[in-house]
Amino acid sequence: MRAAFAALLLCALSPAARSQDAGQDTRDDDETAVTELDEVRVTAPRLETFDPYRFRNPIDARGSALDRYYHEPPTPEEISLHYGGYIQYGITQGLLKAAEQVTRLPGWKHQIQSATARPPPLDDVQQARAVRLTQEAPADAPGNPPPTP
Repeated sequence: MRAAFAALLLCALSPAARSQDAGQDTRDDDETAVTELDEVRVTAPRLETFDPYRFRNPIDARGSALDRYYHEPPTPEEISLHYGGYIQYGITQGLLKAAEQVTRLPGWKHQIQSATARPPPLDDVQQARAVRLTQEAPADAPGNPPPTP
């Protein structure tokens, strides 16, 4: 696409094309030089080909149920570098366990709540009245939709 655009642009800017547009004769004896263009090479991006003999790993490397619930305990190096030492690590773990137990208290509402359906905005009497008023209104009244055939 770019090569075609470049070729069109080059043709439009050449002296022969400009003189043709002006209605002049392009066969001048003084101007016998031929302009040669550089080679244009167009390559498309290589598409990934399907290889039926390539290796497919039979083991899924994505997380499993065990990975979601089991975490290896940290090494002493991780405790000292990332958690601020054994005392800070102990305090943090104690607070996490206390927070888990607080969420189990009766009356605790979790942050994620299931959806509950709300009642319809009109009861049966109001709905019947709205239908009756819509049918009684003149067809050309403002706010009424056009009748459907």
